[in-house]
Amino acid sequence: MVSLLIFFISLLFLTRTVLIFTGHLKGPVIALFQKYGDKEDLYLPLLPLLAWSGMFLIGFGSWSAASLGVAASFTGIGIALLLAAFVGYQYIPALSDFHRKYLRYPRWYHRLLEHTTRYERRRIAYMWLRLPWRMRLTYNSDDRWFVLWADFVIMGTVMESDSIDQPGRRQA
Repeated sequence: MVSLLIFFISLLFLTRTVLIFTGHLKGPVIALFQKYGDKEDLYLPLLPLLAWSGMFLIGFGSWSAASLGVAASFTGIGIALLLAAFVGYQYIPALSDFHRKYLRYPRWYHRLLEHTTRYERRRIAYMWLRLPWRMRLTYNSDDRWFVLWADFVIMGTVMESDSIDQPGRRQA
């Protein structure tokens, strides 16, 4: 029963991780932009993908041990993936360089990192929280619309900062 529970929970989180990796779920990545501080965290999709794949294979291997008879191979691969994720979490700086150079997923995220400042990304994150649920679903499903919306948020940020910088100008 426990192995079945591990299997279904890991399947749920593996599906969530794949949706984030492919760009169809933007909220968890955008939440990283809200944090204040000296260092901005980079989203590394490989680590949760390895971890939840490992848990999925361990759960599947222990659940199917009686029926398939190949549980040791699934469980062994799952443990190897969990160990790879653990090592990855220990060496975050080296892995973040790898992500920036080779593993540029989700694409909208890397495009946003290249074309916006940290202040603009923070504004995008807080404006994301104000969006209605259906609008978030629309932007989750289409990267072009999301980038267009982000550009509008950035333009609003620029307009607002211009009005703040000019002391003689009245604000509406």
